[in-house]
Formats: sequence, structure tokens, C-alpha cells
Amino acid sequence: MIKKKTIAVIGIGRVGLPLALVLADEGFKVYGIGRDEVKIQKIKDGEMPFIEKDGEKLLREHVNKKFIPTVDYSLVSECEYIVLTLGTPIDENMNPVLDQIEGVLKSIAPFLSKNQTLILRSTVSPRTTEYVKFFINDIKGFEVGKNIFLAFCPERIAEGFAIEEIKSIPQIVGGVDKKSSARAETLFKKMGIVTIVTDDVTAELSKLFTNMYRYINFAIANEFMVLADNYNRDIYEIVNTVNYKYARGGLKLPGLTGGPCLFKDGFFLVSHLPFNDLITTSWKINESVPLMLVSRIRDRIKLDGKKVALLGLAFKSDIDDTRESLSFKARKAFLRERAKLVLHDPYVKDYPYQEIESDVYKAVEGADVIFIATNHSEYKKLDIAKLKSLVSKNCIISDVWNVLGTDKIVFTINQLYQKNNGSSK
Repeated sequence: MIKKKTIAVIGIGRVGLPLALVLADEGFKVYGIGRDEVKIQKIKDGEMPFIEKDGEKLLREHVNKKFIPTVDYSLVSECEYIVLTLGTPIDENMNPVLDQIEGVLKSIAPFLSKNQTLILRSTVSPRTTEYVKFFINDIKGFEVGKNIFLAFCPERIAEGFAIEEIKSIPQIVGGVDKKSSARAETLFKKMGIVTIVTDDVTAELSKLFTNMYRYINFAIANEFMVLADNYNRDIYEIVNTVNYKYARGGLKLPGLTGGPCLFKDGFFLVSHLPFNDLITTSWKINESVPLMLVSRIRDRIKLDGKKVALLGLAFKSDIDDTRESLSFKARKAFLRERAKLVLHDPYVKDYPYQEIESDVYKAVEGADVIFIATNHSEYKKLDIAKLKSLVSKNCIISDVWNVLGTDKIVFTINQLYQKNNGSSK
């Protein structure tokens, strides 16, 4: 039973803010606690700091009412549940960094009280929850499992659709003991969420394995793309051929595989493996794709002085998050070739090192190369005839996502025009 119905969500980012808004919409009083006073003030003013479906609507409905953005850690003293949605980066040696978690625990330690439940929600390295348990047990008067409770309950949502998915996807609940699991499960059940109860390490590994399974599958798809190219064949035709009405098909399609979770999560695991080749090789393959594509373009055209329109800066479609996006690896590669680079993204407005063109047709005007780095929906709606009229006569297009539907990775603008007009290739 939940008595206070007051919750602190610490870390008002892409994981924490949607959760806080859903909790507020469920009738809880929620303190959204962050460190950046400027960012918190913007949220107080009803400004959603990133793209999130239905985020702006819920924020305006609940901000400064059920949902209270603040930088005051002392407010955790009023809360029955404290949810930590903090960054868990890796250092230059690819080791987990727990500075944010440690910093927050030190900040809230004076304000903890008996019978509170702490929930870790961000992806963490195995046994991090156990580490937090020892940290709390070192605080005088507290013993996890007896008078304070702790669980790891990972987010499992697709970025940009968190509000939509929080209640529809089963929640893994990994308490460090049975009482902690029960306390955490009560919160999610109150929200009508299906729960799967396990222990903390199993929950941590479940989240990491989910991300790594996807990442390795992407690596296989990208390696197959390179192999097909070595035989002058198109991977999209091969995948379509294999998967067509075949129950044991399931080959994945290639793409630029970035983002903060998929990029780093494997490194939470490899230090514990005697043979870590699968994960590290997947990382090498996925990280090499932008350079491979630039190389294929360079085989067709000398890039020095040529105009390149790089379309898409976010790490995945229809969001504005550029963290660990491989678009910037492609950008650096083109600049090394002395190309004249223009950037476009319909959602990303600012980049500290180069201006972003807001009009996609201005971005491609006079382009010798178009490099589609992100499969944004807007690029699927491009007017092909207009595109052809704007670019150079022999413009090269790299479309690893097959946004333009040619089933080719690198091709000329003329092939795109013929395909879309039903002519032979």
C-alpha cells in the first residue's frame, strides 16, 4: 500500500521527465529534481526540453501542480519513493563511471528516512545496485531490506515514445531482497503496469542483454552489407530474398547504429568475459560503417571541393538526440577529404561546430553527394523530381537506411529517378 503518494524523480532527462509526467498523470505528487537551474526553470515555464510524444501536453497540464521541477534535494524527505534516472557513462578506458549516482546519494543522504524505497532506473553495470546497497548501509541508522528498500527497475522504452510505452511494456522489478521487490512492485502495479519480479543482478543483466542482443544483430546486418558489397550485390535485395515468407529468415537490415545505450552498454559486460570478442567486434563493425560508406563514395568521386549534404544528425529517426550519433563520424570523414559540408536535420537545431541548414532542399542544392545518415520520416517524403533538379548532374547518394526505396546503398541520382518512375535500372 502506498501511503504518501509523493515521489521524487531525480534526473529530469529523457528517462526521468517522461516518467515524472506519467506519475503525475496517475495522481501522484512528483518532485522532478535536477542540477541545472536554467533547464529546471525552462521546464517550470512549460518548455519541453526534447521531443517526446504527448510530453508537451502532459507537462503543461501538470507542471507546478502535480509535477514540481526543482533543484532542492531536501524534498526527498517528503517522499515514499525516490527514483534515480541518472547518466551512467563510461570513461576513456571504457569502464563504468558511477560519479553521478555517488554524487546524488551523498546529496540525498541527510534527507533519507525509514521506510522509503529507492529505485534505480538507468542502465547500469552488473552489481551496481548492490554497490548502492552498501553505500546506504553505511549511513547511520539504515539497513536495506529492514528499514529502507532498494530495487533496480530498468526503463525499457523507445526514446521519444516513453510516455506511450511506460504503461504498456512489462516492468522488470529487481529488488536486492524480497521486501524491496515487493515495495517497488507496488508502485508499478498502482500504475496498472504488468510486472516481472526478479533479483537485482538478473534485472541488470536483462537490460544489458536486451541492448546487446540488438546491437549484435545490427553488427551482423552491417557485416553482411559489407560482404554483399564485396561481391557487387545489394544487401537489401538479399535480405528481402531470404526473409520472404520464410519462418526461419529474420535477417536484419543495416544502418548507422549509435546512441548512448547501444554504444556503451557492452562495455559494462566485457570486463567480466574471458572471451569478449563478440561484443567488442560488434562495436568495431558498427562504428566502422560511416567510414566504409564514405570510402565507397570516394571510390566514385573525388571529394576535395565537392559539396556534401549530410542529412540527419540524431542517432535514430524522428528524435532530436545526437548523443553518440555516428553522423558526426561521417562528418569528420568528409571534412578530412576536404569536402564542403552542409548539415541538415528536421529536429536538431544547434550544433556548436557548424551551422545546421533548416531547409532540406537548400541543403541539397548543388550537392555532389547526399549522405542520408538518419532515417527521419521527412526524408521519405522528399520530392524526387525536385531533388533531381537541384543536385549536380551525377550526384552520388548514400542511403544505408533505404529511405528512398532503391534497395541500394550507394547509387547515382539518375538511378533514383528511374526507380521512382518505374523505368528499368
